[in-house]
Amino acid sequence: MAKQREGVYERVLECARREFLAKGYQNASLRSIAGDAGTSTGSIYTRFGGKSGRFRAIVAPAADGLLQWFHDTHETFHRLPSAIQHQEAYTYGQDKFIWFVDYIYDHFSDFQLITGCSEGTEYADFINQLAEIDMEYNVNFARTIGSDVYQSGRLSHNLMHMLTNAFYSGIFETVVRNMPREEAQIYTAQLRRFFLCGWRDIFEGRGE
Repeated sequence: MAKQREGVYERVLECARREFLAKGYQNASLRSIAGDAGTSTGSIYTRFGGKSGRFRAIVAPAADGLLQWFHDTHETFHRLPSAIQHQEAYTYGQDKFIWFVDYIYDHFSDFQLITGCSEGTEYADFINQLAEIDMEYNVNFARTIGSDVYQSGRLSHNLMHMLTNAFYSGIFETVVRNMPREEAQIYTAQLRRFFLCGWRDIFEGRGE
């Protein structure tokens, strides 16, 4: 009996994934999902508690896993001595950035749902959640190394928000454009170099 329930659960999620990808969250039909999965709408409500529950069940493992890794990676860097943080600020994350992009591609359809089909769900601002974590540690980094980047006016909260969101939106543009993994690694590496040069100019006061 348990095996049968597990089979229904997986079938519903797969049918829901197809429905969300084809129609988006707001236009997805519970009746269509139930029909494709060979079960009743009542059974789906019992298992998932509504449309938002189905969407969450599909994307939460990938989304929450990335957010947790992202937070942990920033926290590990923040715990380094200030001199090491200053020295490695623009080189520390290279291998982790490659892992970041690979993780997205290892869960590609999940992030297709998040970037293109999540309007109306808690995941609609997923990119902003990444940016908020990054911005929090950006402030901590400036404080740790004794930078005057905020006091001098070279960086404001609004500018940091614009730049950080632009960076992560650019990364996920590879998903929106259905870009092959190898091509995405090339383009996102170029994107990262571009933004690192800009951040270095802002933090070090170049070009003033």
